[in-house]
Amino acid sequence: MARPRQGLAGMLHAEFDRLMASETKELARLTTDRDRLDDERVKLLQAHYAELDAINNRIAAHHDEYAAARANLDDSLGLLAHAADIYRGCDDANRRLCNQAFFTAISIDEDGEPQVAYQRPYDAVRSGGARQRADLGGRGQEEERGSNPDRGWFLGRKFEPRPHGVPA
Repeated sequence: MARPRQGLAGMLHAEFDRLMASETKELARLTTDRDRLDDERVKLLQAHYAELDAINNRIAAHHDEYAAARANLDDSLGLLAHAADIYRGCDDANRRLCNQAFFTAISIDEDGEPQVAYQRPYDAVRSGGARQRADLGGRGQEEERGSNPDRGWFLGRKFEPRPHGVPA
């Protein structure tokens, strides 16, 4: 019995070997496809993560820009709140620097009133009644100095030109 069993086992093993040999090309093709798909998966994941990183970086940049703009706005409003005091305390050279920081143009109308065009961001704060719309409770200054937003808020008085070099 052992002999027929060994003979049968040998015959079956030979048949399996023949079938396996005939499938070698198919197995090689399947292995190649699997490896190719696995490589594509890795590349797609890398591209996906790179895109996610780019989006996260853009979101962070937007937040940083907003925070920087907000800090700049707070600094500008703080400077604007003390502009008259700063301007009064300056010598002529520093007044010119203040004028350059706050204004794009300063002119005097025929009534001797200063007319100004503000630098950014002061133009948005000072023109078009932004202060009134924001309801900051600043009626006193606007009423005292007039309602013309193009009149220099820290000049606040009739402008009288001085000869060059004469202190204020």
